[in-house]
Amino acid sequence: MKSRLAGMNVFAEVVGAKSFSAAADKLGISKSLASREVSALERSLAVKLLNRSTRKLSLTEAGSIFYEHCVNILHEAELAERRVTQAQSEPAGVVKMTAIPAFAVRHVLPAIVEFQQQYPKIQVRLSCSNRTVDLGAEGFDLGIRSSPPAPNLVARKLAVSRLVLLASPAYLAQRGTPRRIEDVEKHDCVLFPMLAPKGIWTFRRSGQKYAVKVPASFETDDLEAVRAAILSGLGVGLLPRHMVGADVRQGALVPLLRQFQPVPEGGIYLVYLPNRTQPSRVRVLIDFLIARFGPVPPWEEGW
Repeated sequence: MKSRLAGMNVFAEVVGAKSFSAAADKLGISKSLASREVSALERSLAVKLLNRSTRKLSLTEAGSIFYEHCVNILHEAELAERRVTQAQSEPAGVVKMTAIPAFAVRHVLPAIVEFQQQYPKIQVRLSCSNRTVDLGAEGFDLGIRSSPPAPNLVARKLAVSRLVLLASPAYLAQRGTPRRIEDVEKHDCVLFPMLAPKGIWTFRRSGQKYAVKVPASFETDDLEAVRAAILSGLGVGLLPRHMVGADVRQGALVPLLRQFQPVPEGGIYLVYLPNRTQPSRVRVLIDFLIARFGPVPPWEEGW
């Protein structure tokens, strides 16, 4: 069993790094030994896990299934070791982290302030970006994203992310408040293209879906610009609840048609590479963020 776990560890590192050479360097072994470990694992399982070519590696169907279980098993093994081994020193050093800007400013930064009060020897370097970041290639320890991650990453769902339909009091005073879902089509609408495929907003109520063709008075590919446009009275729009909790509490934005839930419902994911020798400074930040935002995140309270 011990040799099987060692082979699983090498296999998981190869998949995560997308390379035998990179995985071998990370594990401190030779490329040939890494290849032999994976080959021995395939022989013991009597199944091919990886398609190998001179240019790239890819998972077979069986390999994809096995990789998912490998990550879980190795994570549990690491957790078991961590719980029975006392830390020899206080966690210290730098943790590089990337996060989506709309979530980072409102929620990650306050969390980091609290985290660094508990762990003053850990320095967090936060990069805010909406683009898809290759954690391994760009040297990041952790990432926070609003879409399901690539299969070569470990993903922990920090929180649910629900949308809400909103408008400013000034806009509603001028144009009236929509009372029925059909009324939305008669209003000026602020669109974020990813949430309005083909200019359609979709809502759910009591198991039934409603598709609403919405006229765009303003369209932008930035959620902060959507929020600013709605606040300025350009129209009604959809935003994640985690962006607008303070605006709603202060009366700057008014939720509309609450009986209808906009879809899709997303999530906020904490992602990282399946590194079996993860530094303690990274592990404690992972544990802190999961505890901070779950099981019910603060922006979901009071809706």
